[in-house]
Amino acid sequence: MINDEYWKNVYQLADTAKWAEYISGKVILLERLFASLNINPRTIVLPSFNPVVIGLELNYNCVVIADKSLKAAWDSKSIFLDSISDITQPADVCLALDEYLTYADTEQDQRDRLEELSKITDGYLITTLQDYKNNAPHKRSQVDATLNGGSEIIVLEQNISDKINRQNWQNYIYMIANHADLSVMGPNQRRTMYFKQLAKYSSDLGGQDYQIQKNLLYRGFFRKHYEHMITVRFG
Repeated sequence: MINDEYWKNVYQLADTAKWAEYISGKVILLERLFASLNINPRTIVLPSFNPVVIGLELNYNCVVIADKSLKAAWDSKSIFLDSISDITQPADVCLALDEYLTYADTEQDQRDRLEELSKITDGYLITTLQDYKNNAPHKRSQVDATLNGGSEIIVLEQNISDKINRQNWQNYIYMIANHADLSVMGPNQRRTMYFKQLAKYSSDLGGQDYQIQKNLLYRGFFRKHYEHMITVRFG
């Protein structure tokens, strides 16, 4: 998953009004998804931090697995826990955004991550993936840049393919402030996850109603590529 350091730094990229706009748009998207699934969740767990929780916590009880310094930095009212193992009651929805399951070294790591998620919801897992079969974003030399004139911060994201295992790559994020101060986050170990692969893993864990939401696409904060939203029922 995108690490906590990223979210601490990326907070500087937009003013309060902009963040509210970004967050509101993503909450609307998620609530459209809830309606299409015919659910009205009371509790939502996020296995990694995402700013969308600031909007969700206005109407839902949210639990986030992340460093508590993020709770203070973002002035969140949600519960923050150090580990998935600290969750004692399954939530109605597990919201694993930003291609959570691709942050892994091996296929077994991905299976283990999915099994963890299946145990912390008695309802729906909602996650996101790019189309690695037809798009292969990890094989492209893609470096995306975002510049915010007010804060004078440039964000560069780089993927470096593994020369031995074609399914793996390393992800680096560079943040340049004031044209001089460089912060480097990475390498983050990543691995492809295909739609059929996730369907098989989910089925092996007793998941039902696996769906790629055709009319709903998610785009992460300050990212240029859309991700497909996928839902699986574990309750």
